[in-house]
Amino acid sequence: MDSISLKKIGEVAELLGTTPRALRFYEEEGLVAARRTAGGTRLYSREDIARFRAILRLAHAGVPLALIKDLATTREKFASGEQASHSVHSVLATLQAKIREQTNTLAKLETELSNAATTVEGCFKCSNPPTRRGCPECPVNNYLESSEILNLIWEQDLGQSNP
Repeated sequence: MDSISLKKIGEVAELLGTTPRALRFYEEEGLVAARRTAGGTRLYSREDIARFRAILRLAHAGVPLALIKDLATTREKFASGEQASHSVHSVLATLQAKIREQTNTLAKLETELSNAATTVEGCFKCSNPPTRRGCPECPVNNYLESSEILNLIWEQDLGQSNP
């Protein structure tokens, strides 16, 4: 490989919008292997950068590191393409199931956020203090039992403690 096409860790981090520490972490986890200069400087090829990009995409999507690691290292554990491909296919199926699960979770969250936004719009012209006691007839109060998001937005009802 032509050393001119190799990039230092800082260049790769900047290119990928991450930090050199993050890249070193993925290297320490065995997901990417750097070439080294005589002085120990890490150098990465286009293929290495593509691996980092895939790792970062999966990590940013919330895929657990263990699953990313399985995907990156499964193929090399086998002696034949047949064995490797079946195992990699299984890891890919697991990853797809995880992504579908996250997609469903995000869709439900998006719906709850939309419902919360619609509920809050009912308060746009309200001049009462934005508290449970300041506005006891607030329409938001009607949805607190069914919306975790609205519970996060509205103050906690600590009530009066009885000694």
